[in-house]
Amino acid sequence: MFSRPSRVKFTSIALLVTATATMSYAMMGIDIVTTKEAQTLGIDVRAKPSGPKHVWVELEFKAEGKMKDFQHVSMEIRDGKELLVGYAPMKAERQDSGKVKCTFMANRKYIDKITLSIVTARIPHGLGDMVGHELQLKEFIDITKLPK
Repeated sequence: MFSRPSRVKFTSIALLVTATATMSYAMMGIDIVTTKEAQTLGIDVRAKPSGPKHVWVELEFKAEGKMKDFQHVSMEIRDGKELLVGYAPMKAERQDSGKVKCTFMANRKYIDKITLSIVTARIPHGLGDMVGHELQLKEFIDITKLPK
């Protein structure tokens, strides 16, 4: 029916399709965290002035409860609906106290465009085995109240 080269090509394609069909792609659920929910979850967001144009932002939380299966923190920057920077993993320092802390500097005028996601594993694993607990910084930091 098929010549030898065609049979090898067909078999290779069939194996590739089978392997691809059995791969599992992780999906992430999104949980928008309000300031009130952040208090319940033990999440603290602070900003400290760093001159007239910049602020240091600190995100700190205890890796327990919903945050127990913490994986990483990532940053996203949007201008309206347009994505400028997506999935930018941040360095997370695990402290002896059990808390996790991320710190970065940002221009004051862009704070309203930044979203941080605390990504945790969902147990038991399955469809949507990661959860991104999203914190929109504009809800947590009032730039007008920070001294310059």
